[in-house]
Amino acid sequence: MFESFRKLFKIRPKEFLGVDIGTSFLRVVEIERKGQVHQLKNYGEIGTSVFDQKSFRVFQKNTLTLSNKQVGNAIRAICKEAGIQTKEVNFSIPDFCSFFTSFELPIMGKDEISQAVQYHVRPYIPLPLAEVTLDWLIAEGNPSKTPLKILVVAIPNDVINQYKDIADLASLKLKILEPEVFALARSSVKNEKAEKIIGLVDIGARSTTCSILEKGIVKTSYSFNIAGNQLAEIIANSLNINYNEAEEMKRRYGLLSEFKKPSLSELKKSLPQPVDNGGQNIRKVLVPSVDSILEEIKKVFRGFYRREGKETEKIILSGGLISMPGLKEYFSAELKKEVVVAEPFLGIACPSILSGVLKKMGPSYAIAVGLALKGFE
Repeated sequence: MFESFRKLFKIRPKEFLGVDIGTSFLRVVEIERKGQVHQLKNYGEIGTSVFDQKSFRVFQKNTLTLSNKQVGNAIRAICKEAGIQTKEVNFSIPDFCSFFTSFELPIMGKDEISQAVQYHVRPYIPLPLAEVTLDWLIAEGNPSKTPLKILVVAIPNDVINQYKDIADLASLKLKILEPEVFALARSSVKNEKAEKIIGLVDIGARSTTCSILEKGIVKTSYSFNIAGNQLAEIIANSLNINYNEAEEMKRRYGLLSEFKKPSLSELKKSLPQPVDNGGQNIRKVLVPSVDSILEEIKKVFRGFYRREGKETEKIILSGGLISMPGLKEYFSAELKKEVVVAEPFLGIACPSILSGVLKKMGPSYAIAVGLALKGFE
């Protein structure tokens, strides 16, 4: 994985924290290692409503706006409430403030790659290289033997410094900063690394990220600004209700109220529709925006096919919007592919009484779980 964000441990830790600072929620997962078994020790979340603010983070003009003190206090509050004592932590870097690109390099030795990356990446990064931290991995090929395909990520130094400040304010020891997509892939794509080309779709509050993985390696990743908050705003504007009411209707009704052997035409025309607020149809309001998300996803799949000549075979969904009724089935019908929901807690030992709860909330915790697991690598 990305070497310049990694710090090797002389002794592997027994417990580790993963902290996902989202737009609307902040989530923390503590995982303990016992022998070869990973065990869930603690988890918790806190929303922006507790702090009477709209979001924890905003990304504008290459600058991530974080209320460092508020976020640090939120992390401390979660740790105190959950009784978390672990101090070593990994944070995620939001995909919408990471610059991803990929390119090919000719046959060269491993010690030559870093300098070649610095040279080739310049046209793809919209900031001076002195203002970003670069990292890269070999997506395909073998140094000194074959041409290489390189995946590069660039993160603004100002963003990195903000996260370091947050760790200090939360009294935590920051070990690694990792782009969200890699944490998400680690927790969500487990037993399928060698089987299929996976499309990983993470629909958050502010943005959606669509990534493609082959043999467990991220080959491409693209973020766009159509996501959960926008859907709630559309409902609020269409029905002339406040945002909180719209959010509740989105989560309660979603795209449909029942499913019977869905097809695309059924989904769009003939299935029973949930009706509320003076007879307004929530699903009818949502479908155009959901279709916009799907079109962006299809563009990513088409681009990958043009470059690689390979079809995306399976879709894994994650993020807070995934619990919206009918969304998974609608995606499956429209994309005509197998669609499943991420289960990041799968394979992590936990009390059986929590299995149902963890499965339900798993898609929202996928990044935090992946970050915690990173600590044991």
